[in-house]
Amino acid sequence: MQEYQILIVDDDPRQLKILTGHLIETNPNFKLLIATNGKAGLDIAIMNKPDIILMDWEMPGMDGLETIKQLKLNEVTKSIPVIMVTGVHNDVKKLSEAMEAGAIDFIKKPYNGIELLARVSAQISHIAILRKSIEQQELLNNQAKEIDEKEKQILKAEVRHHQKQLTMNTVNLLKQGHLLQTISEEIKSLASHTDEEGKGIIKSLIMKINDRSSEHLWNEFEITFEKVHTGFYQKITEKIPDISLREKRLCAFLKMNMNTKEISSITLQSPNSIDVAKHRLRKKMGIASDDGFANFLIGL
Repeated sequence: MQEYQILIVDDDPRQLKILTGHLIETNPNFKLLIATNGKAGLDIAIMNKPDIILMDWEMPGMDGLETIKQLKLNEVTKSIPVIMVTGVHNDVKKLSEAMEAGAIDFIKKPYNGIELLARVSAQISHIAILRKSIEQQELLNNQAKEIDEKEKQILKAEVRHHQKQLTMNTVNLLKQGHLLQTISEEIKSLASHTDEEGKGIIKSLIMKINDRSSEHLWNEFEITFEKVHTGFYQKITEKIPDISLREKRLCAFLKMNMNTKEISSITLQSPNSIDVAKHRLRKKMGIASDDGFANFLIGL
């Protein structure tokens, strides 16, 4: 069974004996704390934060009413339920004054064992419900933290997977670019061994290779790139409304910190064409240097 702390504040030894006897007999799980004046009761309450306080009204120095007011002003003790115990102030006005000060109930002297048990048990029931609610809330909070942590780990794993996939797709584009470049060069070498019609066909083939090469690889690259850098294409379009598809891809490569030579290998464009395209984009944005443009892209 759960243990409950009850602080009894009373300057009368006889009344303390009666009260403690009733409570211990009723429930051996009650842990009783004793104070013989209001100041000591306040100090013990702050130090131990009991579950319930039974407060005598008439005491020398700080009386029960003033002690309750001080308890309610303290952050540590303000939520502790206080039952006022009185044998003198039994009129409605005085009892209302005690309630306004912060008492939640009262017991009249001389004590009736059944009434004492009923009023204390009622508060214990409330405390038990509150404890259970707090435990359940803590459990829910811990479960929510565990779920949140698991979701973060899953998200990190997904990001790592997409980054790996993006790297693989980029490598595939590089390999494909090198292969197509080699094929284009070999086809060009045939031009000197054919007539004008053959040269026209060769030229057409090379243009088709450059324009439509590796379309499925591009699609895979862009899908994966967007997963890693969510919303990048939309953001760059908002910044440069008239940006072309090739310029978007160039921005994506620059976002990945690729150099001109690497981009040239993938796009099958000359390094000079890449530099011209970068200059055109910088001009549209009003950015003077390549480093400034790279920082702008990284920031998107």
